[in-house]
Amino acid sequence: MGYCLTKASADLLESFLESQRPLVSAQGYVKLVDMTPRVLAWFDDEELELAAVSIGDSIRYQAWLSERVTAKGEPIATGTMHNYLKVARRLFDHLVLTEVIASNPFLELRLPRLPEHLSRNVLTEAQVGRLLKELENFDTLPVWYERERRYRVHVIAEFLYATGLRIAEACSLTEANLDLEHRLVYVPEGKGGKPRTAFLTSYAAEIMARYLSRGQAAIMHGFTRGHAHTLFGANKARVAEVVNGELRRVCGKLELPVITSHGFRHSLGTHLLRSGCDMRHIQAILGHEALQTTQVYTRVDKEDLRRSLDEFHPRHWIHTEET
Repeated sequence: MGYCLTKASADLLESFLESQRPLVSAQGYVKLVDMTPRVLAWFDDEELELAAVSIGDSIRYQAWLSERVTAKGEPIATGTMHNYLKVARRLFDHLVLTEVIASNPFLELRLPRLPEHLSRNVLTEAQVGRLLKELENFDTLPVWYERERRYRVHVIAEFLYATGLRIAEACSLTEANLDLEHRLVYVPEGKGGKPRTAFLTSYAAEIMARYLSRGQAAIMHGFTRGHAHTLFGANKARVAEVVNGELRRVCGKLELPVITSHGFRHSLGTHLLRSGCDMRHIQAILGHEALQTTQVYTRVDKEDLRRSLDEFHPRHWIHTEET
């Protein structure tokens, strides 16, 4: 969706994005390109000069965000509101650095507290096993293009569940980033633009070896693609579309809760915790900068304990018998 900005806002948008390109990750830059025009459009609609924006104006902007709704008429997510305020804060930081304003009015706002819970985008160990087994049977499908699609998703799913990588991180990789002998994956630009190392299981390393030796070429068909140099031959949006579409079909067939590509990352963190893996090891495997981020998985375990208590506590059975 395009936004009709004033010339002053359009010029600011261009200079702001140019200044931010070397400071953020590729994924972060895409978000800025998408969200900054929406922020600027509000100030244009309110006929506010950015150099004269006050703390009161920033509070009004936050209030406007809190009243926004989705296409379904539901309030926008707290995370979405959080992100728009962060973009506004970054934009006004730029205005301070370029000496357009003396101070950033958005620094006075308290960002909304993000919910500290894990997405429902998680399967149990047994459910993931069933899902991966079904994806592994790609050669049983009757139509060739269905077999190719299922094989592609099989490889990506095993790779994501082994490494815990985000789909954007996986899609940025090339063959040069893999060390299959030592089962290492070098991620040159993870979340926040920081490089890190991920790890492969022995089984996933074997799958990737077969994929690189034969499967990748079969999927590409020799076509010229914009992302042919990458491991999975397409950008994040296209890979996510293919993977999530196939996951919907397979989960539906197996009567499993439907997960997306990101569900493998969430599931891995949960499964490692349940298996007794040290929290700091999980932090390193998932590439969390702060241990506090990793600790969200302990809350999932607590929910499991509550369910077990409700199911097995003697007082539950007394209540059931009385009713």
